[in-house]
Amino acid sequence: MTEALFPLDAALIADQARARGAHRPDVGSQWRLSEIQIANWGTFDSDIHRIPVSHRGHLITGPSGSGKSSLLDGIAAVLTPDKWLRFNVAAQTAGSRVDQRSLVSYVRGAWTRTADSDEDRVVSKYLRPRATWSGIVLRYDNGSDRPLTLARLFFLKGSSTTAADLADVCLLERAGLDLADLQQYARTGLETRRLKADHPEAVITSNGMHAKFYARMRKVFGMASDAALQLLHKTQSAKSLDSLDRLFRDHMLEVPNTFALADTAVSEFGDLKDAHDHVVELRRQRDHLLQLRDAATRYDSAHEAEAQAVALNDALLPFQKRRELDVLRTELSARSRDLVELEVAADRAKRDYDTAVDDYDLARRATLELGGAEAEHLQQRIATAETERRAVADRWAGLERRLEQAGIDHAPTSAAEFAALQEQIAAALDDDSESGPSHADHDRFSTARRRVRDLEAEIDSLRKSGSTVPGSLLEIRRELAEGTGLSEKALPFAAELIEVDPAHAQWTGAIERVLRPFALTVLVRQENLGAVRSWVDAHRVRGRLVFEEIPAKAPKPRPASSEKSLVNKIDVAESGFGEWVRSALSERFDVACVDRPDDLDDYARAVTLAGQIKSSRTRYEKDDRRRIDDRSNWVLGNRDAKLDALIDSLRDAQTELAAAEEIVRAATAETALANRRKGILAGIREQSWRDIDTAGAEAAITALEKQLSDLEAADGDLQQAIGAERRARAAKESAEAQTRDADYALRRANEQISDLRADIDRLTEDIDAGRILEVDPALADALDARFGKVEGSIGRETLAEAGQQVSQTLQAEKDRAQAAASEAGQAVTRLAAEFKAAWPSVAVQLTAEVADRHDYLVMLDEIEAHGLPDHENRFRDLLRERSRDLIGELLNEIYAASHEIEDRVAPINSSLLRSRFDEGRYLRLKVKTRRSETVNAFIADLRRIVGGGWNEDDSETAEERYATLAEVMRRFASSEHVDRVWRTQCLDTRLHVSFLAEEIDDHGRAHATYDSGAAMSGGQQQKLVIFCLAAALRYQLADPDEAISKYGTIILDEAFDKADARYTRMALDVFLEFGFHMVLATPQKLLQTIEPYVGAATSIENPSRQKTLASTMVWETGDGSHGEGARAETPVT
Repeated sequence: MTEALFPLDAALIADQARARGAHRPDVGSQWRLSEIQIANWGTFDSDIHRIPVSHRGHLITGPSGSGKSSLLDGIAAVLTPDKWLRFNVAAQTAGSRVDQRSLVSYVRGAWTRTADSDEDRVVSKYLRPRATWSGIVLRYDNGSDRPLTLARLFFLKGSSTTAADLADVCLLERAGLDLADLQQYARTGLETRRLKADHPEAVITSNGMHAKFYARMRKVFGMASDAALQLLHKTQSAKSLDSLDRLFRDHMLEVPNTFALADTAVSEFGDLKDAHDHVVELRRQRDHLLQLRDAATRYDSAHEAEAQAVALNDALLPFQKRRELDVLRTELSARSRDLVELEVAADRAKRDYDTAVDDYDLARRATLELGGAEAEHLQQRIATAETERRAVADRWAGLERRLEQAGIDHAPTSAAEFAALQEQIAAALDDDSESGPSHADHDRFSTARRRVRDLEAEIDSLRKSGSTVPGSLLEIRRELAEGTGLSEKALPFAAELIEVDPAHAQWTGAIERVLRPFALTVLVRQENLGAVRSWVDAHRVRGRLVFEEIPAKAPKPRPASSEKSLVNKIDVAESGFGEWVRSALSERFDVACVDRPDDLDDYARAVTLAGQIKSSRTRYEKDDRRRIDDRSNWVLGNRDAKLDALIDSLRDAQTELAAAEEIVRAATAETALANRRKGILAGIREQSWRDIDTAGAEAAITALEKQLSDLEAADGDLQQAIGAERRARAAKESAEAQTRDADYALRRANEQISDLRADIDRLTEDIDAGRILEVDPALADALDARFGKVEGSIGRETLAEAGQQVSQTLQAEKDRAQAAASEAGQAVTRLAAEFKAAWPSVAVQLTAEVADRHDYLVMLDEIEAHGLPDHENRFRDLLRERSRDLIGELLNEIYAASHEIEDRVAPINSSLLRSRFDEGRYLRLKVKTRRSETVNAFIADLRRIVGGGWNEDDSETAEERYATLAEVMRRFASSEHVDRVWRTQCLDTRLHVSFLAEEIDDHGRAHATYDSGAAMSGGQQQKLVIFCLAAALRYQLADPDEAISKYGTIILDEAFDKADARYTRMALDVFLEFGFHMVLATPQKLLQTIEPYVGAATSIENPSRQKTLASTMVWETGDGSHGEGARAETPVT
């Protein structure tokens, strides 16, 4: 703070110093309190008490608790508007306690507090517990005009102690009125109309509406504003003013406009909050619908994939037939090319054979010509023997193979071995022991196969229906729905509405055992019951069907009997049946879930985690035919979990089926093998050794060949001819074989070509006739690609196998697509139901069904295209407007507050220059900005809200601004103590500054600086503050050009309690020099010091604690003459 803010005129200071020493100011025309009249106020009971007040100054003294403060509070009750009125403040230290005095307690005459044992609280005891009245009259004189009377009358009816029942009237009249004359208007109730009629010139207001009264009073006293009345009331407790900061913050400075701006900001923040809430809701809707769109996309994709797989599978056969036609034509073309080569090869083989026949004929004639008839005969016998040998060898090889099939590793090579074999065969054929699978093996296999079929049916049913209810019951419900014309949704199973709370998942198995009969019950509405009963009675139901009537109005669910109740561990879906299900569960299944068997004794009905059920006081049950944790058998809970459990069970069942099937197959194969072995052995037993004697056949050939060899050795030419003949015969046989092979190949090729042409004609005819459908080009391309992925080349023989592989692949794709569509459809349904539950008004026209998914996506498109962007723009616009208009103004107000306070202090500095603070010294006040860390953080938040470039704000930045603003608004509006304290610290700009006082000389030079009374004794602090208070009072009460105010009476309760005599006299000199009329109350302290400054003293006593007595001693009259010390007892009836 610079000196330029408080310009000082050294010459003026010197002139004022000389003027203060010349004489005391003339106060002859100043309004001063001259008399107090009080009745039925606190312990001023029954009588009218009159206390004359000395024009020079007045002292009120007496022991603590005698009623001094009550008297001063009575004066304040007249002079101070109720909004500022606080009683007995001088007796309280800052924050020491909550004041228990009020207008009602004074009117009632509360004099002590006692404990009420009946209500266990402390209550007040009253002197006037029934209907009563109170009155206070203040008389003012200025020595030149008619006296001024200010009065306030109260009436409290019955035994009421509430402020709302307290009636009052205020009166201002330029005349000397007496409370004895006014009591007639209040004793039995306030008679305001009669009072006004009897005092037409008076200003009279009633029932708390006293603005006119105070306005007239300020006009008479020359007070510019209500702030003067507030400061006068605050001055009464000047004892509690121990620092300049408190003086100026609490008494001099008005409540800053920041509080009003904050209230306005809170009230106008509602529009911004609504806009933000709408944006948040739209974002939540968008995010939820994005999930739904993803699920819908998966659903549509899965359906497209399924439809594509079905279309490809439907097109597979015609495509395969057309593909077969192409293959046949390609193969026909290749066969036709090959046929030409085969015809050439056959013709060449025929010529070669003819040549070989001619060569053989020539060689044979040559042999005959050389005498080879006998040799030819031997050769024929050798050929016959060779044929026989080959037949015997074949029979022996056949025997060896059959023996191997019969489990005999060694075939006989001698007659002895053959005989032993015959004995072994006879023994085997005589063995009648049984073989093959047992009845137990067949039963195991049948059970396993039935289990697999049942599980496959369950899985298929669960995938198609989405219901955890067994497929057989679903089939019964389907037939029932078709027969009655109702939808299946109108006939739900209870299980479809019940789910175990995931938080209690460990109890699912036990809850399943308790609820399963109820869960598999069909729920039928009352209006559909007749149709259902008729259909059920007229048809054979393939299974056990239980259904229950659901009334139109379900009873309210009963409260659970304990926290452990099963009812508390399950969730019931919201539907038209939900309320009845909850009611039925609470009535029939209020079963306690207990951890230990011993705990069953504590409940009439209970179940353990292991599944033991107590259904009454004496009946217990446990059914472990199925494991309690077998999820595949559960009908409550999550569909996906059951599907996984069923798939796991199916995998186990398939393993069991494979094992049982292998046992039956192995036993059956063993039986078949045994029967086949016996058949083989029986056939072998019919065979003779001669049929398989390979050694004998070899010996016969050897003997014939020796004879031929001997014959050839006798004639060399014949030997050569025979050799040539053999070679020619071999060449002929080879040419003959080649001719046969060539003819067969040619014949086979012609047959194949004929077959190909027949197949081509057949397929062409089917295509032309429309029996083989056209294939869409896109489908044909897709199928062609799939056939191309089949390993190996695809020909006519492998085409069917490739088609089968493609068909199996398409079927698997279809199954996966169906499963994916089912999962995605359930996700769509769940998300749609959640959306409807969260925003029912938005989706009122939509259902939580897959069919409405596109309508939800249209809503999403609208939100993304228009709804959300438009509301985000509106939110940002409002955020910008509110931040700049409200927060910007609030921030400016905080920044400007210190300068405004400096402007308020300037005239007080001028007032301080009128009076000396000490010998040759004056006071000058300075304002220093001192903001706490809390305030600096608050200002930083405000700057973040209004700072930066708004045009560049993205959503994240806007959200950050809003979050900061919302937190500020929340704390502004909060009623929490910590937030109220924070609000005061941040908004009360009076707390953002501190006040310094400088001692200056006549030339304006500073000689000492006091930091709000710091490092000073208590008396010094009080003197400093009171000096500034006096200056502030003169500033509030007097016109700027007047040295003396028109109103002069200042009341100080327990004043100068910390100051010594010197500082007390100095402070009183200050008040007197400022021209004030002092009415001082002190508990018998500093009486000798105060005596010269007052003209009378009133002693207040209350020996009985129930009635205050007052007596006044006057030792100097108002004109300055000294009396004889007259004493007056004041009570008057």
